[in-house]
Amino acid sequence: MATKEKEAYIGNLFTVDTRPDQRDDEISEFEEELIRSYLEDIFTDLKQSEETIELISSNFFYESYSFLNEDKKYLLKISLDPDNEKLSTEKKSLDSVSDLVSTKVINYTNDQDAGIEFLLTSWENGIDFDSIGIDDLVYNMGTFTCNLDFVHESDTSGLISFEDKFSQNESIIELFESSDEKEKSLFEKMTDLNLDDVKIIFSRLKSVLEESYSEDITVLCHSNLKKSNILFQSEYIKFINFEHSHKADIYYSLLKVINNLMLFKSSKDIALFLEKYYSSSNLLKHLSFQDFLNRYEEKKETNRFLLFQDLFHRILFHFNAYGAFYRSSDLINYIELYHNLKPTIEKRFADYTESFDKLFYTVVPTIKTYDLDELKEISGIVDEEEVDEDYSNTAIEDYNEDSD
Repeated sequence: MATKEKEAYIGNLFTVDTRPDQRDDEISEFEEELIRSYLEDIFTDLKQSEETIELISSNFFYESYSFLNEDKKYLLKISLDPDNEKLSTEKKSLDSVSDLVSTKVINYTNDQDAGIEFLLTSWENGIDFDSIGIDDLVYNMGTFTCNLDFVHESDTSGLISFEDKFSQNESIIELFESSDEKEKSLFEKMTDLNLDDVKIIFSRLKSVLEESYSEDITVLCHSNLKKSNILFQSEYIKFINFEHSHKADIYYSLLKVINNLMLFKSSKDIALFLEKYYSSSNLLKHLSFQDFLNRYEEKKETNRFLLFQDLFHRILFHFNAYGAFYRSSDLINYIELYHNLKPTIEKRFADYTESFDKLFYTVVPTIKTYDLDELKEISGIVDEEEVDEDYSNTAIEDYNEDSD
């Protein structure tokens, strides 16, 4: 399974993601035996060759595999830490959401004694919009918003509340509290944020939730509806990876879609999205279009603060789980989201703006937000030889290419 160890050194200044998933593509003997044992219990007529199981992706929470059986393709997710509740959350969401707009659950097994969790779903053919591009998604905005409303209308009774999701994000504080002193010192030197600062920031964000958040219409919020989680085939669009789903106000969910898809880069795209969503929505029929827009604007600033709470949690988790210089494409994405939210964040966090800048810009090699020698000294690293100029130039070129 995937390596969960954090980055052990600071020398990778130029953030070259040589192994962005922190593991090899080859499936281990343990994985193969585990998968085959599980599948034999599910499919009585299992017909497989060794070549049919493939690793699709790997993250901190679970591994994803594809496999063939009787010419049908499936997706299998396996977690060795069921307590993170990612797969159980996805299962609850997929049970609620129509198969017309999402994957279908074939089997879910949580072996609590063994500490292993399995989620088996149908394989959805199609190309994600990371590959196709945002212009094509905008072109298909009518279909996309219709499907989004379909998801919003799904039963939310089995999902956690927005307040509980908010509290889950705050639990990142516990990871920092359990970190060793060296890791805490490295984080503080890179960002000028210590554990007390992190607690204060979450406390202020919670006050926004308590003072201003309300749910006019409670919907199933996918919460991670980025381009890679939207598939397109012919005229059909489907959504995948519901493991971050929760209940939320419809206006928060809509703003989060705009944020995740970076539609905020074009006021024209935002207007089109809101217009198409309203015209296809069964949930908003009691409102005029202008009333809908007014309510969206009234709630926008509060929702932007709440979006930042989730973003702040994500980058803190990234630093803790992967380190400050791995999976740089994710970190570059966080920078863009931060830029969009920054004007709002500065209203309540003027005293932390410089630290936020350091936190989000750490991955950028051309912006020195920390003293590298000081970090090496804290880490106990002694350079045996200097990085030569050719390597530096190559690393910068690779980094820029990865960022593009």
